[in-house]
Amino acid sequence: MERDSLIYWRDKYEREEDLYVKGDEEELRAKFQKRRYITKADLVKIIKWKFQERLIGRQKRVLKLLEGIDDRFIRSLSRLAFETEDDETRIRLFCTIKGIGPAITSVILAFYDPDNYGVFDIHAWRELFGEEPKGLFSNINHLIHFFEKLREISRKVNLPCRDVEKALFKKNYDESKA
Repeated sequence: MERDSLIYWRDKYEREEDLYVKGDEEELRAKFQKRRYITKADLVKIIKWKFQERLIGRQKRVLKLLEGIDDRFIRSLSRLAFETEDDETRIRLFCTIKGIGPAITSVILAFYDPDNYGVFDIHAWRELFGEEPKGLFSNINHLIHFFEKLREISRKVNLPCRDVEKALFKKNYDESKA
């Protein structure tokens, strides 16, 4: 996809998709970048944002798993993850939190550093690679591949990875509903 097309779809995403949680991403980004860790409350907000009105059952299941996890554990682990430069290590650290897998990890990273990360979603994946493989959201190698492809496009069109991902998501989502 060319830059103009990506901008068109990104702008359409921003007009239509995130209306009732506008500001969550910016608020959490500012917190993450200032503190260099996330809290349990931040993680709850991310889970609610990720699943919004589309996957309420999954949202409830993940929030239930998170109930028994200590806030200090999340803060310490996320501090370690943000300190490392290695994607695989970052992803593995976040995925040690019960209920947190590659998809939610991608939200954390996209909110933290939108220049280098985007949200791992079936629609963005399909726009990049076509049909998804089995176990797409349970294999961190798929997430690493996704980030690499976003960065390749990002460099080519001079847009943040998060903007590229928003455009890919919106284009595939709208076209799959048509």
